[in-house]
Amino acid sequence: MIDKSKRYARTYIPLEKSATLQGRKIEFDSIAETIVVRAREIPNAPLVYYYDDVITYRQVNDRANSVAHYLREKGVKKGDIVSVMVLNSPEIYYTMFGAQKLGAIAGGINYMLRGPEIAYVLDDSRPRVAFVGSEYMEEFAKGWQLATHKTAVVEVATGVDHGTHISETTLKEIIAKYTSTECLVPQKPDDPFILLYSSGTTGMPKGILLSNRNELAICKGGASFGTALPGDVFMIILPMFHVNPLCVWTYPIIYQGLTLCIRKTFSPTDFWPSLTRYGVTTVQGVPAMYSYIFNAADPKTIKFNKLKLRMAFTGAAPMSVELIRGFKEKYGVQVVDGYGLTEATGVSTTSSGIPENLGSIGMAYPGLEVEIMDDANNILAYGEKGEICVKGDVVMIGYLNKPEATAESLRDGWLHTGDMGHMDEKGYVYISGRKKEMINRGGENIYPREIEIPLERHPKIAEVAVIGAPDKALGERVRACIILNEGCTMTADEVKQYLQDRIAKYKLPEFVEFMMDFPRNPTGKILKQELKKKF
Repeated sequence: MIDKSKRYARTYIPLEKSATLQGRKIEFDSIAETIVVRAREIPNAPLVYYYDDVITYRQVNDRANSVAHYLREKGVKKGDIVSVMVLNSPEIYYTMFGAQKLGAIAGGINYMLRGPEIAYVLDDSRPRVAFVGSEYMEEFAKGWQLATHKTAVVEVATGVDHGTHISETTLKEIIAKYTSTECLVPQKPDDPFILLYSSGTTGMPKGILLSNRNELAICKGGASFGTALPGDVFMIILPMFHVNPLCVWTYPIIYQGLTLCIRKTFSPTDFWPSLTRYGVTTVQGVPAMYSYIFNAADPKTIKFNKLKLRMAFTGAAPMSVELIRGFKEKYGVQVVDGYGLTEATGVSTTSSGIPENLGSIGMAYPGLEVEIMDDANNILAYGEKGEICVKGDVVMIGYLNKPEATAESLRDGWLHTGDMGHMDEKGYVYISGRKKEMINRGGENIYPREIEIPLERHPKIAEVAVIGAPDKALGERVRACIILNEGCTMTADEVKQYLQDRIAKYKLPEFVEFMMDFPRNPTGKILKQELKKKF
C-alpha cells in the first residue's frame, strides 16, 4: 500500500476567491455557455489581440452566433461534427464556438496533413461542414476528392490564391449575412464538444472526443492555482489544431475573462517584440521553441523595462534542466514544465518551478489523480518505473469509432498514457520514456506506422522500420531503415520524394538507411530498440 500522506499538498484557492472570477459566474453546463456569459459580463473587454486587431468578448460571441445561424440553416444539429482547418487566427473561435453553441462538436484538422491523410479524417469523422483556410484549400481539395464523405466547405479567405472551387461561401460572407442574435442550445456537461485527432500506433489517426465536463475541469483547475491576475494576457504560438492552445489556454482563459494574444506561427525574432507590444504576461511553448529563443535572442536587444512576462510554460516533451536554468539566468524568466496528452484534455501534471523538482514534470493537476502503475493496474511503489496513469474528470469520452482502442486505454477509470516514468515520495513525477514507439519531434508526435505504411506500399521496398534519432534541438528526428526488394536500387532522395505528397512535412524522414536485415526476436519481430543502438 502506498502511503500518500508523505506527498506534498499544494494549496489551491476556492474559485469564489479567485481574483479573476470576482463577481462572475463560476458554474457552467457547457463550454459554449462560458463565452455567452462572459460576453454579457464583460462585453467590451479584449478577448483577442491579433496583430493590429483588438477583438472584444462581444464581437467574438456575435460572430460565433452568425456562424451558428448559418450552420443551423445547413441542418447542423446537436452531436454533428463541424471541422476547422485554419491557420492560427480569431476565425477559429468564430467557427468553433459557432458549432458548439448548437451542441455540435468542433473538429480540429491538422493543417500540415496531406491529401490522403485529410481524406481519412473526413471519412472517419464525417463532418457536416468544414471551414478551411485559403492557404490549405488546395491540399484539402485533394483530400476532399479522395474522400467518400463529401462535406460542405466554407472558405476562411485570407487572400491566398489556390485555384480550387469546392467551397460554397466564405466565412466573411456568413458573418455579414447572418444575424448575431443568441442561439445557444441547452447542453449537458457530459455532451461531447470537441474532436481532436492524435496519431495512432496502428498508423491511423485517432479522433479523441472530449466533453464539456472534461474541459470545465481544466478551466476550474487552472483558476484554482491563483497565479492569473486581472488584466493578464496569454500568448498563443503553437498550432491551434493542438489540444494545448485550445483546451489548456483558450477555454480556461475565457473562463477567467482574460485576454489572448494570437500569433500565426512561432518566430524567434517576433517573440520578444510581441511580448512587449501586447503586454503579454504568460506564454506557452515547447522545449524546441525555448531552445531557439535562448540561442537567437541577445538580452541587450530586449526592452526589459516594458516586459510584463511573469510565467513561461512548456510541455509536449521534457525540457532539459540546463535550458530551464539558462533561460532564468539569461532572461530572468522562470520556465515551468508540465505534462499532458489529448486524451486527458491537455494537462495532467504541472511543476512549481522550484529548484527541488527541476527535471520533473510536476505533480497532479488540481482535481486529478496521477499514479505509476504496472500492466495489471496496480499502483507501484515510489521510485519504481511503470506507466503514467491518470484518473479524473479530464479523461476523454473515448476514441471516435474505435471501441477496442478506447477499452485498451481506459481501464477501471484509469487512462493509461503509454508514457513511462516514476514518482518520488513528494508526489513529483519524472518521465523516462514511452511505452509505445512514438517519436517526439519538437513537440509533434509521430508514430512510426504513419510513415511505415506508405513506404511498405512502394514496389521497391521489401521491409521498413522507422525509429527516432536523438537530437539536441528537437528531441528526436525521424530515421527510416529500409530493406529493398532483391535487385532494386533506391536513393534517400527518392524515398523522401515518394513520401512528399503522402504524409505531412514534419513526418518526413531526415535520415534514410538502407540495410540488409534488421535485429529480430525469435518470432521475427523487429527489435527497434536494438536497431536504434546501431546508430
